[in-house]
Amino acid sequence: MGDHPLTQAAWEAAFAPYAEDIYCAALELISPDDVVLDIGAGDLRFARRAAARARRVIAIERRAELLATHCLANLTVLCGDAQVVPFPPGVTIGVLLMRHCRHFRHYALKLRAIGCQRLVTNARWGMDVECVSLAPQPHFDSAKPGWYACLCGAAGFNPGSPEAITPETIQHTQSLEICPACNPLRPLEYREA
Repeated sequence: MGDHPLTQAAWEAAFAPYAEDIYCAALELISPDDVVLDIGAGDLRFARRAAARARRVIAIERRAELLATHCLANLTVLCGDAQVVPFPPGVTIGVLLMRHCRHFRHYALKLRAIGCQRLVTNARWGMDVECVSLAPQPHFDSAKPGWYACLCGAAGFNPGSPEAITPETIQHTQSLEICPACNPLRPLEYREA
């Protein structure tokens, strides 16, 4: 595919605003005491709204041409690539509204390394907004049959016997770490490059 505009990298780099329901769902998960890190902030439309709700917002965006002037005392804008820019300490909640993100695990582990406990995202399932706990999660080997979502960003269904598949297993998603999609040779922790 090379430099075709629809490569995974091109999808991830493209900025497109979301529908109002996505922003509203993400904003509902932010409290007045939160320090928010908006990863891939685009034109700051979410960051500005989050700043009206949270104690402080730090927005990271790599494309300077998208960064509009802002006059909010509690909004700090960093122009750089979130994959390499160090995340500041004191962040209580990360926001990753990037449906085509291929670096979910990297961002989640960077947030965990600075003590952040939650990540609001639509990247893992590529659909609706969810709030992911960044606390240590059970290993995949202890998973029951049913839906799971891993801290690496993978999501799927853990099969089991027909008797083990119940309405509860269909309705509940287990949060896990170290699933079959994770690289078993790479420990699930963040290390600066």
